[in-house]
Amino acid sequence: MSDIWIRQAREEDADAVAALNTAAFGGAEEAQIVRQLADDGDSLYSLVAHNDQEILGHIQFFKIAIDGQDIAAGLGPMSVTPDRQKQGIGGGLIRFGLRLIEGSGRPLVFVLGHPDYYPKFGFDAASAAPFTAPWSGPAFMALRFGEDGPSAGDLAYPRAFEE
Repeated sequence: MSDIWIRQAREEDADAVAALNTAAFGGAEEAQIVRQLADDGDSLYSLVAHNDQEILGHIQFFKIAIDGQDIAAGLGPMSVTPDRQKQGIGGGLIRFGLRLIEGSGRPLVFVLGHPDYYPKFGFDAASAAPFTAPWSGPAFMALRFGEDGPSAGDLAYPRAFEE
């Protein structure tokens, strides 16, 4: 990944990020979520991986409230252009984004994702299980930074995930 850089997405990246999400997921739902999070002010970090010519990957981090307090983060969607998958771009985006979230003081990050992939980054279903969310099961995972933050509670996701 030495020829790839990560930066905050810019307004002019919106169409490229939408196209990337649509190509990676095979539909426009994730692209709509990213746009809605930005429009509603619920985005924490929208990061892109690029090679100075094109955007190769994107990751979205957003606000999650626990028992009414805006203290946690959600990860997703995360996408990599189909012909560049399995080359470390997604992992680089995750690691970079998690450092930003940890530095922001949010003690928990939640993800609904592949149960064989996200545990490599410290996520696990047992950490998410005590929280009430719109989904549950082995694909719903959490990562805790330190001992701060609640150990259980009701999660409130942004409106972008309700539509």
